[in-house]
Amino acid sequence: MKKFKIVGTKGKKRKKALRLLVIPLIAAAAVLAVLFLGPFGAGNAGALAQENGSGPGGGSSDDQDEGGALCEDVSEDETALNRAGDTGKDGSVSKDEREISFGPIGIGPNIKTGDYIDVRLMCADGTDYVVVSKKELIDYNASTGMSVIRVRESELLTLNSAMADRNGVPGVTLYAARYIDPFAQSAADVSYQPNDAVSDQIREREYDIGR
Repeated sequence: MKKFKIVGTKGKKRKKALRLLVIPLIAAAAVLAVLFLGPFGAGNAGALAQENGSGPGGGSSDDQDEGGALCEDVSEDETALNRAGDTGKDGSVSKDEREISFGPIGIGPNIKTGDYIDVRLMCADGTDYVVVSKKELIDYNASTGMSVIRVRESELLTLNSAMADRNGVPGVTLYAARYIDPFAQSAADVSYQPNDAVSDQIREREYDIGR
């Protein structure tokens, strides 16, 4: 019987020791839960993630500096491209596009610098043709009648042919027609046919450019 009493006594002592160990463990677990899951824990976890290079805002300062510099370079390039191509119909400038001064042509009082225009040719019999379409009027000198627009090579040759017709054929005039809403209105189809010599030259130039 004594042996059983001794064993029983040791079992009670072990249970008491386990209870004494479990209570501090539970308390420690509660403290850790409060630290990492509570409002203060979120900040601590974020700081720990940043130190380890993970999570939002993580990574070394060198990595962030390199990324920032790259973004700035791209932004500058895109801005330069937008400035260079703001007059193209598709947002770009073709290789053979040039800014020219030409005229004189008829510019009505309703047309001002910055408007988009068609340059049109009207004959004495009333027939009317589009020579170049939807061009921004970059500048206009009312005293000389000279206008500044951007054109491609084929458009320049077509315009030269129209001016030759204007100068050589009685009753032919060149004038500008203004787009009321250039953002909503599509460019008019070109209906003017250059003379044979200019048409041949246009085909040759387009072939050279396309090669």
